[in-house]
Amino acid sequence: MMIKNAQLYLLLLLISTSVWGQTKEKRMSFERLKALKINYIIEQVDLNTEEESFVWSAFDKYEKTVYIKYNKKMKSLRYKTFKNLDELSEEKAVEALDSLIHFRAQKELQDREFMKVLRSRLTAKQVVEIHVAEEKFQRKMVHHSRNKKNIP
Repeated sequence: MMIKNAQLYLLLLLISTSVWGQTKEKRMSFERLKALKINYIIEQVDLNTEEESFVWSAFDKYEKTVYIKYNKKMKSLRYKTFKNLDELSEEKAVEALDSLIHFRAQKELQDREFMKVLRSRLTAKQVVEIHVAEEKFQRKMVHHSRNKKNIP
């Protein structure tokens, strides 16, 4: 009787460890997504090694700046204001809307600066190709995400 119970406990132990051992889908880190994006763009656009390193460093600087000046502030605004829309007063809504417009204007400024930096060392055609490749990457990631979650 004791041996049967020991075998049963061992079997339960093995099953439970295998269930806990399954890796859950983890969210992709910001750094990994940024690296995938830059690699995709560099693959799509015909650049030499010097131009590739320039684009990589320019994108890195741009992404960090946008993350600090736009994404963090928008996340904070969403968390503080947009979380409880039912309880939002008209004054707070006006203030949130002004902040939203300001943050988007800041992001547009960063986009313009980034294009100027790229244009300083690359041809206009290459800059347009980079922009198109970036849009393709974003569509690809949205499509991939939808397929993963089975969203039509």
